[in-house]
Amino acid sequence: MKRTKVCSLCLILILMGSSVVWATESRVESLGGVGYYIRDNTNIFIFPGTMMQYRNQAVAELRSKGNDQSYTVGAQFPKSETSVVGLYLNRPLSISPSYIISNVAPKMTLDRCITLMYGGKNGDMSYGLLLSFAMDKFSGVNDWGDEIKQSARYIGISAGVSKSNFDLGLHLEMPAANYEEEGSDDDTWSGTVIGLTGRMFSQQSEKLELVGLGNLCLGFSGREVGSTDVNYNQLKIQIGGAANYQLDKNNMAVLAVEAFGLDQEKTVVKDGDEVTNKITTLPGIYLGIESQVKPWLIARLGARQLYQTATTVTDPENGEDTEESAYGSSFNVSFGLGITAGHLELDAVFNEGLLFDGPNFITGQSNALAYRMSVTYHFDMPK
Repeated sequence: MKRTKVCSLCLILILMGSSVVWATESRVESLGGVGYYIRDNTNIFIFPGTMMQYRNQAVAELRSKGNDQSYTVGAQFPKSETSVVGLYLNRPLSISPSYIISNVAPKMTLDRCITLMYGGKNGDMSYGLLLSFAMDKFSGVNDWGDEIKQSARYIGISAGVSKSNFDLGLHLEMPAANYEEEGSDDDTWSGTVIGLTGRMFSQQSEKLELVGLGNLCLGFSGREVGSTDVNYNQLKIQIGGAANYQLDKNNMAVLAVEAFGLDQEKTVVKDGDEVTNKITTLPGIYLGIESQVKPWLIARLGARQLYQTATTVTDPENGEDTEESAYGSSFNVSFGLGITAGHLELDAVFNEGLLFDGPNFITGQSNALAYRMSVTYHFDMPK
């Protein structure tokens, strides 16, 4: 059976969808996506050294109403005064590995992983280590009665160090997939992704803090189908900065600018075509406002404006190079609410459709109050 390679359109969708979003995810989304530039409990996945700051917490990310498969649940527990352990179940993988895995082994849906965590502190320096893994297997017969076997696995390792004015995270990912069919060539794919992310904080005054951010990611993978070899190379670059301004004791504003962003993936077929897809962001502007309306109620408003160019360059084995490029901008506005009740915090991305349609008993519309929620429970600190 011939196995098809990833098409250019799908790669463009992968690149556009593979931005990282962490922080109680609902809080970050409702603040316009400023997760890299603010201190928040989900920073632990990008900057593992921040883990000690968020110990004694249990977190549930409810990403889609009634869809348990999209949920993530985890917690960080203190092991001692200077160390913490944690476990997260059903964490989502990035789009690129999960897509290519399903392309090689169609019955594999390896898009979630388990993450084990350990963090500690030595003086004013804290550190963290994360281990993520997932696997899936299938054996059976195809429509013609031929025996088939499919397997996939994912291993991810993250480490980081943090101080009060900087965070640094290093990430290593090793995904792989395999397809075997009786009477046909095996289809195998494996790769390595290395990422380095850092940010620095500079306190300018009691109210103003500046943040600088840099992110670099390199990926290399290869796919073999009989005598056909396909190599995939990935490059991500992100450079940005932000100003976090405390307007008063109840109101905070964040203005972030992604000065330059590059997300590029190159597909090279041995003795065949070479296709490069890239999206360049120049610039991306993010604005988030968070207000403590009541002691138990927080309101959030976010906006995001991205100016991007999508480019596809094709270098055929025989023929001239071709290049297609499209420039465009996107704009998104989000609203959020945070509710605190004792040790419990509930963050929700508010459905602004209610502002137009009104509640059901007035208009008959059945809009939900929120379309994404995060729940955080804070345990008592040990004596």
